[in-house]
Amino acid sequence: MAGVLAVLTVALTADVLSRGVTNRVDGRMHALIYAHLSYGGALRIPSVVLSVTGMRGVVAVPLILAAILAARRHGSLRPVIVVAILGVGLAVGVYLLKQGVGRTAPTSGSDKLHAGGQSYPSGHAVNAIVGWGLLLEYAASLGGRLERILTVRRRRIATAVIGAAAGFGMLGQDYHWSTDVIAGWLIGAGVLMVVLAMGPIKPAPAQVTPAAAPAPARPSPSA
Repeated sequence: MAGVLAVLTVALTADVLSRGVTNRVDGRMHALIYAHLSYGGALRIPSVVLSVTGMRGVVAVPLILAAILAARRHGSLRPVIVVAILGVGLAVGVYLLKQGVGRTAPTSGSDKLHAGGQSYPSGHAVNAIVGWGLLLEYAASLGGRLERILTVRRRRIATAVIGAAAGFGMLGQDYHWSTDVIAGWLIGAGVLMVVLAMGPIKPAPAQVTPAAAPAPARPSPSA
């Protein structure tokens, strides 16, 4: 599934860079947001509140705390190391992609590429999905009541809702084009899937192929 998300991200990025079909979708969405949501609209404040869920500082503090508690609970520094690597990797990776595309934000009044903008992809969408998804994973690993409450299904639903909130919050403020947010969702979901598959708390168990049972020996022919 992570591979499918990676392919979709590449395809979306290529379409954005080539001014393909998504460019028209972005324009129409921007017109709707500009008319009804942004710049003093009724949903301006709710959009600001929703976008907070994807702020790096807001996500980092509880995530680091959850990683420390998980490391102590399981007697391993792996959770802390995973968070540190992800923090640096995502910050650098998203920044390089933003610089490579250089897309200007809707608030600039134009949609230009390679113009020094940092609109594509939405870092808030990436941060929300990866940060809160991993935080919930660590919280569930602490055992007790948290483990019973935070089932796998509930963790995935909560991550999707928070990621959607961050993305729609940025759209509501007209800080991103719609494809910027979609790209952020795709990247965030793909990274989280890879991290969970590798084991954010302990190494994922190796897939061992069972050895084939030896064939029964044939009885020797009688003389």
